Amino acid sequence: MKLPPCCVVLPYFSCDFDAEFGRRRCHFSLLRLMRLLGVTPKSGLQTAMRLECETYMILFRRRRFGLLCATLAIALWFARAGLCEELERSAARELRIYPGAQNSRSATESAIAALVRSLAEPLKAVKARNVVVLDLRGPDGHLHPVGKWFAEQVSAAIRDEFPKIKTIDRSQLSSNDEIAGTPMDAEAVFQREIHQARLTGADVAITGDFAAVSDQIGVSLGVIKLADLGKTLYVRAGLIPISKQLTDLTPEAIPTLELVDGIPRAGKSGIGMPVCTYQPNKSSGRSGSVSLEIVVTKDGRPERIKVIKSPDPELAAFAVRAVQSWRCKPALGFDGNPIAVVTPIQITFR
Repeated sequence: MKLPPCCVVLPYFSCDFDAEFGRRRCHFSLLRLMRLLGVTPKSGLQTAMRLECETYMILFRRRRFGLLCATLAIALWFARAGLCEELERSAARELRIYPGAQNSRSATESAIAALVRSLAEPLKAVKARNVVVLDLRGPDGHLHPVGKWFAEQVSAAIRDEFPKIKTIDRSQLSSNDEIAGTPMDAEAVFQREIHQARLTGADVAITGDFAAVSDQIGVSLGVIKLADLGKTLYVRAGLIPISKQLTDLTPEAIPTLELVDGIPRAGKSGIGMPVCTYQPNKSSGRSGSVSLEIVVTKDGRPERIKVIKSPDPELAAFAVRAVQSWRCKPALGFDGNPIAVVTPIQITFR
């Protein structure tokens, strides 16, 4: 790259912080001057960033006058050479460091940090010491680049928000060889991921899933104590704004919220979980486990009870009658209001 004849290149700043600050100052002084001159910028900042914080200055006796003339020369040279194509995007990235400047990426990071902070109580309840974050999955249970990105962000946020908890580097997890779109056994996948988490030395695993909801992404995170899988699943959910960084991750569309007859699944993709508050004990005189799928209405009442698995029809019928008497605290939707959800349950009779 040939420089204007009136300019010389001063040495690099020796301090990284100074170099970073100096670069940003140079960018914004150049941008303002170009606009004052009525020059339409196209890629000045991108070019300036490629120059790695080099500062151009005319060799005049008066420093201020020389610096002004040098900046003017550079601005006119950039405009004449037509070197810039992505100034506005670069400026948006730089503006994030100034008070009052906001964009979708900072909103995304803030939302992720807020969701991670909501894990404080569950992490304390399971006495977490070593935590590993597994890849978040789409609403169909499959892996997606967005889910891996979310896992990295959640892992970094846990490290920042809970410094007393050791956050295990996700590079210690073995690579996943799943093929997108192929049939999968959800239980087998879960057991494989739990095995991977244990191999890292973690005592707690963070799992989760996500789905696109309009211009946001619903995210659910689960806290699992690896020594007690059956009793320690805590779910926290939230909405994350979609940033350009997210959409640039992959040409694949972000999977959308999965509905069952128009009703979302509980504890998935940012939807909350209902909590049973009244569950009377009833004896069937038999033993065995019955798997059901039910709809918990926004009033907390079980409806549309479907038998998924049962050792015999009589025990299934008894389980249905027992669940009909339950009362629940309803799940909360994206707006924080009660919402009807579909959820699986298992009843064990002894």
